[in-house]
Amino acid sequence: MLSTDITEIIAGCKRRRPASQKELVRRFAGSLLSVATRYAKVKSEAEDILQDSFVLIFKKMDQFDPEKGTLNAWMRRIVIHTALAQQRKFRYTHEIAVDTLPDTPDLALDVYAKMQYDDLMQRIDALPDGLREVFNLAVFDDFSHDEISVALGIPAGTSRSWLSRARKLLQQQILNLQSHELAGI
Repeated sequence: MLSTDITEIIAGCKRRRPASQKELVRRFAGSLLSVATRYAKVKSEAEDILQDSFVLIFKKMDQFDPEKGTLNAWMRRIVIHTALAQQRKFRYTHEIAVDTLPDTPDLALDVYAKMQYDDLMQRIDALPDGLREVFNLAVFDDFSHDEISVALGIPAGTSRSWLSRARKLLQQQILNLQSHELAGI
């Protein structure tokens, strides 16, 4: 029987033992799929990202160093970089212009309180590709603008600008939601 100790699972994965690999997938697939989902347009794309990520994880398991961080953080980085690589392959060429968005006032807290997680995630998923990637990296994955710059191959200033634009778009959508609720729509 396979030990539940993660260090033994890692050792088994380094030795390419199928039972250890299966246990690693069982333990982490759900949380890693949620990371992939933030970068994918559809669920099947997220599943492809996850599958490609596990191939890389097993191939690079010898590179994992517990002194540098947790296994989960290391695998999350692989999923993120796999998703970004896939996005670069299939980059959309049409993004909406967001330069002309007006500055928005502070949002009412009750609008945030009423929003469901899925509704917020749908709004984030609807952002233009570059803005969505920067937003996810900065907000959910805690990348610095310098790290985003390297990951996406854009200047750090562009990363800052795109994050600001993504936030403005989301704020505008939430303000629209708030105005619809106030109007009784």
